[in-house]
Amino acid sequence: MKTSGKPERHSLLQVRKLLETATGRHRADLLNELAAIVVQEDRREGGAISSQALDLSETQGYRAGRACALFGLGEAARLAGEYHVALEQYVQALSDFKVLGDSMQMGRCYRRLGDVQFYVNNLNLSLKHYLNALRIFEELSKKENSPEAKINCGHLMATIGNVLRDSGDLEGSLDYYRRCHSIYIRESFQAGIPGILHNTGNILQLQGNYGEALGMYMQSLEKAESAGDVYLTSMALSSIGSVYMDTEEPDTAADYFIRSLAVAEKSNRKRGILSATLKLVHLNRMQGNLKQALAYSKSAEKLAKELENRRDHADVLMEKALIYRGLRKYKQAFETSLAYQLLREEFLSEKRIRELDILRVRYETEAKELEIGQLRRDRTVQRRMIEGAVTGLVFAGISLVLAFRNVRFRKRANRELADAYSRVEKLSQLDTLTGLANRRAMMETINSEQTRSSRTGKSFGLIMADIDKFKQVNDRYGHACGDEVLVEVSRRLQSAFRKQDITSRWGGEEFLILLPETSLRGAVKVAEKTRALIADTPVLWNDKSLNITLTFGVSEGGAIPVDDAIQFADKALYKGKRNGRNRVESH
Repeated sequence: MKTSGKPERHSLLQVRKLLETATGRHRADLLNELAAIVVQEDRREGGAISSQALDLSETQGYRAGRACALFGLGEAARLAGEYHVALEQYVQALSDFKVLGDSMQMGRCYRRLGDVQFYVNNLNLSLKHYLNALRIFEELSKKENSPEAKINCGHLMATIGNVLRDSGDLEGSLDYYRRCHSIYIRESFQAGIPGILHNTGNILQLQGNYGEALGMYMQSLEKAESAGDVYLTSMALSSIGSVYMDTEEPDTAADYFIRSLAVAEKSNRKRGILSATLKLVHLNRMQGNLKQALAYSKSAEKLAKELENRRDHADVLMEKALIYRGLRKYKQAFETSLAYQLLREEFLSEKRIRELDILRVRYETEAKELEIGQLRRDRTVQRRMIEGAVTGLVFAGISLVLAFRNVRFRKRANRELADAYSRVEKLSQLDTLTGLANRRAMMETINSEQTRSSRTGKSFGLIMADIDKFKQVNDRYGHACGDEVLVEVSRRLQSAFRKQDITSRWGGEEFLILLPETSLRGAVKVAEKTRALIADTPVLWNDKSLNITLTFGVSEGGAIPVDDAIQFADKALYKGKRNGRNRVESH
């Protein structure tokens, strides 16, 4: 049933003209339509118009108008970064739309609830809302063949891809982005193409494919500028800058970040301002411009608090701690590190990341089970039709058609169900404490790199790292402290290496890192930089500050068997232990 109260769409001028004489429910509908147009340019005016629509709808006892007005208030609050207010309005709107039976608007509410939770980094809740919305729009696509519902399915594929990207599942993210792109192409939704190009570039960059990523970003920027899309223009500029930063072209990177910041500031897009400012913090710190980096970091921290963005707030705090250390302001460095640790514990946990996989697998499994149920119903229909057939010709025709359909359903259902369950298998390749690749997964990756190395002739680096005197940590402070040290060291190792490098927990307090297309000299240089990074920043445990160091052993693979390369790294590690720990040795 469709009772949303949404009027025929008009232009801005038409709506304002019609409002001059409109009364009652018709006026409420026009106010809601006007608010939806205005809010994109002026959040305050849009919210004020939605408030008028809400008051009028409640006076008229008009639930559909009230629901649309609440949704409009949610839009105004969301665009203003007032996320708690937005959540409240969307929830109330969803409740009304459920009573009205308006599936399309229910799907829109679930999507916006997912957006808000994503903005504040509640990834598990965000995914849950997105999947609820996707179920609704998929059902509408099948039942009503609705183009709007199909395009919304594409939107949801992209947003789910964003959640998976932020949870670390790059392959899953890329899969959903490709599904989104296919829908946009099929439905001729040109407005969505630039955004999905940008998202795809983001994954390619994370995978270390910088050339392809830059090409995607450039296409996205060109299309966004042509369409006058300020939001995407700012994002594309920032992402292009990040590629140049990753490829060690800092001056070019800075130019793009500053352009991105200017575009975001001009439109007062706070999330864009925060993103560009964070990039400038990191870039200036890496270049040694510590005072400038500190100034940017203070602006970024203020904005992250305002937006309640805990992930970016944590990133700012870590950058500030490193800046203070570089300025030799050790007290501030320690206090900022402590604040970072406390904030990180609130939102980053291995359990939450696993919950994301479980939710997604559950959704995909349920979808395949629905198809299997359809297959069973088709078999029932087939049996009944066969029993009622009058002639052998009818019997043969029906049997042939339904048998073909059964085979088609069975193959597709089994294939896609297997794909869903295969994601559970991926979980078995993660270390449950640190979230790093485990030994099994690392061996598969190294063997693949060995194959590529034999084809390209390019060597790869292996770094074996071991936490010094880890047993003393467990004995003195307990295993809970030991686990926290392992988690924190894992995080620092991951952040120290490139996107394409793979860090694994090899066993106990030992780690193995793979550096594709890296010489022995290059790997030693990276290992030394990482050693200093970990040694210079204490790990905080309750009120204790623990000085943690690692010893590193480095080898070069590609021209020798994998087992030999690993053994050489291990020998170099123990040479470092014998020579006093907290050092890098190579073989």
